[in-house]
Amino acid sequence: MERAAARPHVLLVCPGLEHARRGFESFARECFNALRGADALRVELVKGSGALQPGEHRVRTLQRDAPIARALGRAFGEPPFLFEQLEFALALQPLLLRLDPDVVYLSEWHTGRALSLIRTLTGRRFKLLLCNGTMAIERFEHLDCVQELTPAALDVVLQRGANPGRHRMLPLGFEIPAEFAPATPDERGALRARLGLPSDRPVVLSVAALNRHHKRLDYLIEEVARVDSRDRPFLLMAGQEEEETAAIRSLADEFLGAAGHSIRTVPLAEVPDLYRASDLFVLASLGEGLPRALIEALGYGLPCLAHDYPVARYALAEHGRYGDFTQPGALSALLGTTLGDPAGGPAAAARHRSAYERFSWDTLRPRYIELLRAVAAGTS
Repeated sequence: MERAAARPHVLLVCPGLEHARRGFESFARECFNALRGADALRVELVKGSGALQPGEHRVRTLQRDAPIARALGRAFGEPPFLFEQLEFALALQPLLLRLDPDVVYLSEWHTGRALSLIRTLTGRRFKLLLCNGTMAIERFEHLDCVQELTPAALDVVLQRGANPGRHRMLPLGFEIPAEFAPATPDERGALRARLGLPSDRPVVLSVAALNRHHKRLDYLIEEVARVDSRDRPFLLMAGQEEEETAAIRSLADEFLGAAGHSIRTVPLAEVPDLYRASDLFVLASLGEGLPRALIEALGYGLPCLAHDYPVARYALAEHGRYGDFTQPGALSALLGTTLGDPAGGPAAAARHRSAYERFSWDTLRPRYIELLRAVAAGTS
């Protein structure tokens, strides 16, 4: 018999929140902020570290950058975050027993697998809802519902035989203000001075994990270096450090020089300043679940360059600039035709409006409440 609750209790869990700098953590924070005041739900947040605010819980667990996590990763040939996610699922058990939620809502695949196994062994009754930013396409049997982030993702899993009743298309929500307020020239100059960015050349921003295997920052660096040195922009790369980051730093030093780039990791609260100080945004990856950074950049009115595939076109629609980023020279050609675009103006306002109307929490909050209530009731 399904559980019934007039105001379902939802635990939004994210092991990396407060110490990792990825899209999963950004989404967990924004989703909690958007839903915690909803009359139709009771939403609490569970994270792996950091200070606590009202409605939050902390489960101290192994962190992905800890020496033991890295050692386990080397020993088993797995990424360190896998061990963080698995231990988090174990450490979560006393809190689950005490709070007895209706729904556990999460983005981490391995945490979901572990929670499903423990749920079976213990006879717990909570439902598992996965926000499928991992681009998983099969083996969903352990989940009660899967949130697919784009129409293309939903089509793929259904074509592979997934149960249509367990998959719902709902894009990520974003904190995008209703009114477009770009930085004035004076504000931008002050931002660049404070952030250590040049004032005499365009700044191209990429917010992505600092790696080459997925985010392809090596391709981005090489393409920026193809631009004639007299017109070459400054490249700013911001994201979570990984094992490949050292090689990315060496490549950027070789191709762009110390004066031509910056690689940094910043707290989530400081990322908006990077968008407001930049002229152009690039995401060099060839595949994403739904690229948060592209939509964030669009919301700040920035021209956005992306590889041409269905998810990028869903995110940016007619406002994106697309190319075949598997080809050398494709991105540098787009840079050459885009760097002269004026900052701000009607085009920037239209980009912001597109992001706001399709992806803001103002727009999507009712659909999230509906989904969570349906999962709790067993009707998703």
